[in-house]
Amino acid sequence: MIRSEGMSLYQLLIPRESSYDVMSELGQIDSVMIIDHQQHLLSKPFINQVQRCDEILNKVEYLLNQLNQIGQIIEHVYDFKLMLQEFDRVLSLKQIQKHTFINQIEEYINGKYQQVQQQIDTLSRLKSKLQNTIEAKEAMINARRWLGIAYFHSKSSTALDFDEQMIKSYHQHGGMMPSQKFTHFVGVMDAKDYQIFQRTVFRITKGNFMVNETLLSVSRCCFLLIFPTFSLQSETWRKIKKLCDVLKVEHISLPLTEEQWDQRYCDYDKEIVEIENMDKLTHQLLSSILKPLLEDGDTQPSLLFIRFFLVRERTLYENLNKVKMQQSIFLANLWVRSGEILLLEDILQTIKQKNPHIPAPQIKKNTILKHKPPTFFQTNQFNKLFQLITETYGIPDYKEINPSIFSIITFPFLFGVMFGDIGHGAAILVFGIFLSMNKIFSPRSEQRKLREQRIQLGLQIQKQTNSKDFNDEDLNDFNLTQIIFDLRYMLLLCGAFSLYTGFIYNEFFGLQLNIFGSCLNQKDCTYPFGIDPQYEELGFRNSYKMKLAIIIGFSQMLLGIICSGFNYFYFKKWINLFVIFPARLLFFTLFIGYMVTLIVLKWSTFYIDTSQAPSIITTLVDMWMHDGKVTLKTFESADFQSSLQKLIILICIICIPFLLFAPIIADIITLLQKKKKDPQNLQEFELVPQNMNSDSSNDEIISEQSQHSSYIDIIVEHLIETLEFALGCISNTASYLRLWALSLAHSELAKVLFDLTLKDPLANANLFSSLLGMPVFLLATFGILLCMDSMECFLHALRLHWVEFQNKFYKGNGYNFEVFSYRKEMQKYQDKMKT
Repeated sequence: MIRSEGMSLYQLLIPRESSYDVMSELGQIDSVMIIDHQQHLLSKPFINQVQRCDEILNKVEYLLNQLNQIGQIIEHVYDFKLMLQEFDRVLSLKQIQKHTFINQIEEYINGKYQQVQQQIDTLSRLKSKLQNTIEAKEAMINARRWLGIAYFHSKSSTALDFDEQMIKSYHQHGGMMPSQKFTHFVGVMDAKDYQIFQRTVFRITKGNFMVNETLLSVSRCCFLLIFPTFSLQSETWRKIKKLCDVLKVEHISLPLTEEQWDQRYCDYDKEIVEIENMDKLTHQLLSSILKPLLEDGDTQPSLLFIRFFLVRERTLYENLNKVKMQQSIFLANLWVRSGEILLLEDILQTIKQKNPHIPAPQIKKNTILKHKPPTFFQTNQFNKLFQLITETYGIPDYKEINPSIFSIITFPFLFGVMFGDIGHGAAILVFGIFLSMNKIFSPRSEQRKLREQRIQLGLQIQKQTNSKDFNDEDLNDFNLTQIIFDLRYMLLLCGAFSLYTGFIYNEFFGLQLNIFGSCLNQKDCTYPFGIDPQYEELGFRNSYKMKLAIIIGFSQMLLGIICSGFNYFYFKKWINLFVIFPARLLFFTLFIGYMVTLIVLKWSTFYIDTSQAPSIITTLVDMWMHDGKVTLKTFESADFQSSLQKLIILICIICIPFLLFAPIIADIITLLQKKKKDPQNLQEFELVPQNMNSDSSNDEIISEQSQHSSYIDIIVEHLIETLEFALGCISNTASYLRLWALSLAHSELAKVLFDLTLKDPLANANLFSSLLGMPVFLLATFGILLCMDSMECFLHALRLHWVEFQNKFYKGNGYNFEVFSYRKEMQKYQDKMKT
């Protein structure tokens, strides 16, 4: 874990005849990474096969979604080995080759997709027809109620003679009566367009109209429009008809007699029953087509297996697109984990034995290609999150010291320094232990069952409410629960360190505890653990936590500088190891270490009058401003302190030229050597043996180029690095004062919450007020301190690791070992489908 796993570069020559078998096996061992030599090509040789797999996959997902919608429970198979066994069983049963099996899969899926699509279209048409029929029936009922008995005495279905009551109602709406002939229009439209329709009709008829409207559903409404007209060929009637066409108003024709009305009602009822029966039969037919798709038969495999097969095929062809094609040979450069080399050789030997009639692949170690190896760390459930925090900043370089190995302890410790409180730390610790021991939050097994139950519940709700907007995305997995569950070990450690520092601070929900009794004003008495409870004044705790933050920051940054020395030694950067590393170590330990020494001496010295104690900040400022002269004595001997300070200043000044010029000289020498060996700084690499015909291309020339292209770049870069390190010693140390600030703020905030809610009721022994204040205190503690303040402490601890600690040795310019794996691709695809 301290350094990434070893990688070896191999060259694999694959004959075209055995390429499919070789790639099939490589994707199962999860041990190789194929270098992409075709990444700059827009048209890759197997892009059509990848697109073909994607198209079939989309149809498979469509069929699975339809199965979900009909309420079919899908038992997702997560066992990769079980899928491989099913794959071998199907191929042996059908007696076909692996690379031709996709032809049968495509034909089978296309046929089922078309059948399902036809039934879905039929259901859509039936649903639309049923809705129109119901709306027409409801519109007739409302129109009969609005028109009244006068309608059945009219001689036309359009021009009506209304009684005196209707005419009076028309006059009340502002209508004019040039004639007692009226035209009526019954229609159904979208409710959102009704206001537009009403305003436009008002303009067309100049206000001479009357309209009744009612909602049929949330989005649909029906209306009865009455307006005066002399003929059906009038301009007013023509404009209204055109308006109805634009707003997609469905016109409902009305019968003339009561007998015709009753007959129309019966016809609508019969039609609704027929449509519902047809809809039921279509659903049954759709279920009879879909349900067998989940069953493994002798003729065709299940949809879940087909999905696995298609993801596997797509992954295979995506990786085949990375290799170099030359005539009938595939040339692949592989990064192989050093511990898996024998496994790779055994796999290739097995392929050769299974297929003796086709040319066998050949493998050899590649010593020509110059390429930085990828980074791979074997993680588990405990250290996975810490590794993720490090890689969020940057992927470690190959064999670079991994900061996450230190973060496992230092990250929770810094969190605990800022969040230190016995009560708050115990709450987080108990919650972390609960998550670590209770598997109910695990997304692997229990949540699959819970998710299927939620889907079934959602389908029942959908049937009851007949909601069009229902979607399985409304029933997402417990994303927040998943995040909290992944944080379980970090919460456990953060709680443990918060509890530990809480005992040191002697604070319980912001209050001082008197566990061992006070030793104040007692001779030969030492408080057993933590701070004596009698030191309640803010000034003492303020000074203690501030100095403690400086010591912690110095220790962690010193660890980072030491790690840089181990990196220089491992990568054999001798100039950096013997010049830059000692210069940085001396500069930092003398500059910041002297301040830490003054803090320890001040703590160790007894002052009768604390106001006479020397100020550390004043001592350091005077040291640099007065050439090391002592203005405030901290050591017993002022002459010794003065000599020591002058020596510190001299050594720090001498270290600066070494920090600046040593790396510049080293990089310039390296650049000159590269230019001397190869003026173009390129190294040709032949991907094929010399007895084979090949065409040269850009991706055949791969080299390890220098970081710098000119002397100016080298000088500017190292000048900035030197200034950053020298000034960073001060700024980074000051940045660790956030440990003091957040710890002090946490303590004072907890004390304020207690004072505002429980202090007076408890002091006055008021039971009623105490019962009212306790929930407020607990809720405020949970929301403000345990949630918001813990997040703030987490972010500040993250910053201290990323900036102040890791910049001393960590470059983070590597890239991950992207293994060629069917298992991982299948897991990625399933996670993508869930979101």
